[in-house]
Amino acid sequence: MPRIVTVRSKGSSKEDVISVVLSQDAVSAGPDGDPWCGVTLSAEQARCLAERLRTLASEIESREECGYRTSQLLFENVSSVVVLHDGSQQSHRAFQAGLRCASRTLGTLDFIGIFGSDTRGSEIRTTENDGEWQHGWLTRLVGMYSEQALAAGVTFNSTLLSANDPCVVLDLLYRVECDLLVMPRTLTQFGIHGERLMPSIVSRKNVNVLVCP
Repeated sequence: MPRIVTVRSKGSSKEDVISVVLSQDAVSAGPDGDPWCGVTLSAEQARCLAERLRTLASEIESREECGYRTSQLLFENVSSVVVLHDGSQQSHRAFQAGLRCASRTLGTLDFIGIFGSDTRGSEIRTTENDGEWQHGWLTRLVGMYSEQALAAGVTFNSTLLSANDPCVVLDLLYRVECDLLVMPRTLTQFGIHGERLMPSIVSRKNVNVLVCP
């Protein structure tokens, strides 16, 4: 099967360049019958190739050593942060860590509060009894945190979601674009039907994840 390989290499002047190499079987007949060298990509494969090229370009532009993490994932360049918060002390530490990272580049911080959950046991359970109280507590925290973000020069956004529908929370996290996701340890196993937050995010998103104990 024809393949594309993209690697960093050295140009004629010893500068860093990107080489796009086609396998030897990547040959097909063109409209005039002449041989063409190329491969056919699906939309998903095209996105993967574009991301790979962007990654290599970022490494070269930032003068990073070959094989190091790309510049947009380096902590010193973090400009967009998402913080998950369930009202706990661990979540408070997660917010403070996220705010410090975002403030270094005067970036953005998206606060996602999850109410109606009980994380005191080994398994996270939803609860209706404390949901209203947790919602009110998170609302008060949003007011306090927004003032802290303003003082730090960080753009602050907030969303409150019910723990009764984990799919909504997971879907939002899959779609949101950020450089860093910060969460309390209590929420790493949040989810439903085997779809747990921490392993799902790691397998589906190219993002730094910081877990606060």
